Amino acid sequence: MEKTIINLHMKKEEFLQRYQDLGWNYKEPRPFPALRVNTLLIKEEALVQRLKEKGVVLEKVPNVKHGYFIKKSPFSLASTIEYLKGYFFLQDAAAQRAVEVLNPTKQDLVLDMCASPGGKTTQMAQKMNNEGVIVSLELKKERLVALKNNLERCQVKNVIVYNINARDSPKLHLLFDKILLDAPCSGNFSLERGWFEKRDLDGIRRNAQLQKELLAAGFDALKPQGELVYATCSLEPEEDENNCSWFQKRFPVKMISFERVWPDKTHGFFLAKFVRLR
Repeated sequence: MEKTIINLHMKKEEFLQRYQDLGWNYKEPRPFPALRVNTLLIKEEALVQRLKEKGVVLEKVPNVKHGYFIKKSPFSLASTIEYLKGYFFLQDAAAQRAVEVLNPTKQDLVLDMCASPGGKTTQMAQKMNNEGVIVSLELKKERLVALKNNLERCQVKNVIVYNINARDSPKLHLLFDKILLDAPCSGNFSLERGWFEKRDLDGIRRNAQLQKELLAAGFDALKPQGELVYATCSLEPEEDENNCSWFQKRFPVKMISFERVWPDKTHGFFLAKFVRLR
């Protein structure tokens, strides 16, 4: 029998065509870096004024409470005393949407399944006013260092960190009110130079399989009527809409919202919110 050879490597034009098929009218993106004010430590207006006096030009991000685009800065903001004091976190504007959608409160027991470097963990702590409990997981020890450093820098006090695989979340023997799964993914071309030359369908499918395993683990750790936000910085349907469809078919969950953000002023991002029905 003659074997069919499938070319898993895709050219840039083929990737862009699939994005247009998903509804994106392609234009060259110009994403701006962004920050989130840490209101646990400073009032938003006070930080904006301090940075303005140093020549930093900020623009408020719509649909995000404490986010600002960095339109101009005469120096690296990570070198400022304000950064070292934890007054802000350098975090892409679109990525800040995941915690806004999950909307954890101080009454919640929250799980962050893939937490490092801590942007979303610290954002959840901020939203919860450093109350309630967040359990943050990180498998790689070198990434664990970054997570712990950022928790300390931002003076987060309501987080417990475990050095375990997120696929082992059910082994914690806890059921969570809210779960954030910011899953490992293929990324996208606005995040990484030479992205098109490095990616193929085989790698995308491997990532999609890992994400399915993480979604299954998240379901097992979620309370009935609990909420889970699934997020990636991938633009690939295998890792986004297809995984959401799989999750709803395999488990008693309902998708109650989703957002696909195409690269423009922000990097590309995808998120979907689910509720466990039983």
